[in-house]
Amino acid sequence: MDIIIISGPTASGKTKKAVEFCKEKNGEIISCDSRQIYKYLDTGTNKEGVLLQNGLRGVNGIIQHLTDIINPDQSYSAANFVKDADIKILKILNKGKIPIITGGTGLYIKALLYGLDAMPEADETLRKELKTKSCNEIYDRLFELDPQSAEKNKKNPQRLIRALEINILSKKTLKEHFKSKSLRYNFKHYSISVNNKILYKKINERCKYMIENGMIEETQRVINMGFNEDCPALSGIGYRHIIQYLNNKISKGDLITEFSKDTRHYAKRQNTWFKAQPDIENIYAE
Repeated sequence: MDIIIISGPTASGKTKKAVEFCKEKNGEIISCDSRQIYKYLDTGTNKEGVLLQNGLRGVNGIIQHLTDIINPDQSYSAANFVKDADIKILKILNKGKIPIITGGTGLYIKALLYGLDAMPEADETLRKELKTKSCNEIYDRLFELDPQSAEKNKKNPQRLIRALEINILSKKTLKEHFKSKSLRYNFKHYSISVNNKILYKKINERCKYMIENGMIEETQRVINMGFNEDCPALSGIGYRHIIQYLNNKISKGDLITEFSKDTRHYAKRQNTWFKAQPDIENIYAE
């Protein structure tokens, strides 16, 4: 076994379980979260522990890698994650420790384990053109080419644009870039299961807590730093709802309601995805 993976839906307690595994098996965590990669956004991405002087994060005495690595206006792909994670895995193994890959971004996990076709680099000319289109126009065009990706990313403009860009440049759907490939690591994959009633209650409580404890101020602070409201980091669940609130398009009550609802839907999609993956051992939240 080279690596251990701990996956599961948002709010299922992945980091807590990863810390337990690290203490038991002499490991270090590699974050597999497409939101925690961004600097300056801690509350809304639910980062745990503290950022250390070396740029890593410390969580209950355990080192966590690949959080806080890019600015809010930068893009990051599954290919970027695989490249960065490979480097971290090798360094951790060379220290005689076990890499514990922890997070809920299934695309990153699958790419790390099985690889992916080389996807086209961002085409700034094409991307500039696509950004002049409305979200509905991008969705409709992508739906004609790749219905699955269009439906999956319909509420995330950045991902819609990237999926369409990949399709136009490569003439392949996203799924075609992830056909079965050779296993890249020996691994043990644990996925945390939580009763939906309990999970959704935790999500509702967490979303409300985030809003009441600094997520709005965090979003405003990033905007005040000069980052655009539509930058990649602020396109995610919660932050895009706060942008609407800051622009007086929704009330605070609606903000919490919509944030919670979209997070529950996201958790449901995560559960569906992980249940469909091979070689997973379910572990149940306490």
